Amino acid sequence: MYFFLKLLSKFISWLSIKSLDVTAEIFAILAFDIFRIRRKLILKNLCHAFENQKSLNELVAIGRKSFKNVILTAFELLRSMHEDIAKSVTFDGRENIDAVLAKGQGCFVLCCHMGNWEAFASFVGRKIAPVYVAVKKVGSDSSDRFVSELRYHNRLFTLPRTKKGDAVRAIREALKRNEIIGFILDQARSGEPRLPFFGADATTNTGLAAMARRFKTPVIPGFIKRVNFGEHHVTFWPELNLAESDDQNADILENTKTFNKIIEKIVLECPEQYLWLHNRWK
Repeated sequence: MYFFLKLLSKFISWLSIKSLDVTAEIFAILAFDIFRIRRKLILKNLCHAFENQKSLNELVAIGRKSFKNVILTAFELLRSMHEDIAKSVTFDGRENIDAVLAKGQGCFVLCCHMGNWEAFASFVGRKIAPVYVAVKKVGSDSSDRFVSELRYHNRLFTLPRTKKGDAVRAIREALKRNEIIGFILDQARSGEPRLPFFGADATTNTGLAAMARRFKTPVIPGFIKRVNFGEHHVTFWPELNLAESDDQNADILENTKTFNKIIEKIVLECPEQYLWLHNRWK
C-alpha cells in the first residue's frame, strides 16, 4: 500500500487542477448519490444542525459538496509530496495569533474539520510557528506510514502516543518553546460528557479545556476555507476569555460548551466544507 500511494501521489501531481476537480465531482456523486456511502448519517447530522432551517434538497446539496471537499482534500494531500500544499493561502487575523504568541506561552488553536485542515496546519507551521497535533492511525501500517511522512513533509508534527503521558510531556515542551498545539475538537470521544452542539447533546472532548487550565495557556480559534483547488483562506479569531474559578470541573464543562459554540460558528461560515461524515451525535 505504501508504494501504491507513492505512485498515486506522483500520478495525481501530473493531472491538471480542472481534471482533478471534475474527478472529485464525479466521485462525490457516485459515493453520495449512487452508492450512498454514509449518506444517511450525513443527512442525519445535517438535520441536527439545520433543523427546520433548510429544505431536504438544500441538505442533500450540502452533503454532496461536503463529500467533494473530502475528496479534494485527499487529492491536495497526495499532491503535496510534489507541490507545496499551502503555497496559495490568504490570511486574515494575523494580529490575533501574533498577540497570543507574544505572551511567550505558546497557544492552543481550537479547530475543526473544515476546508483542507491539512493545508491549515501546514500553512501555520511554515509561516507562524511549529504545529503539533494528536492524530489517529490512518488505515494499515503502510498507509499510516505514508500519511505520516506527508504530514512531516508539510511541517505538521504529530504528538507521540507510544506510552501513557508521552503526549502531555510533548505538549508541555512545545508550549515552553512558544509553539502551537492544534486541538481538533469536533469528534466524539467515549467516556466524555454530552454537551450541546447545534441544539442537540453530543459527546464532547473536554481535553482542550483541561489542558488550557493545567498549563495556563491561551486558546484561539482558527480555521481554513477552500477558495478553489489548491487555494485557501486562513482565519484566526481573537483569543477566547475562559472561565476560571475555584471549581475546576465546572470551569472545564463551561469552557468546553464555549468551544462547541465557536465550532458551530466556524461550521456556519461554510457548511459545505465541513466534515459531516463523522457520527457526532452517537
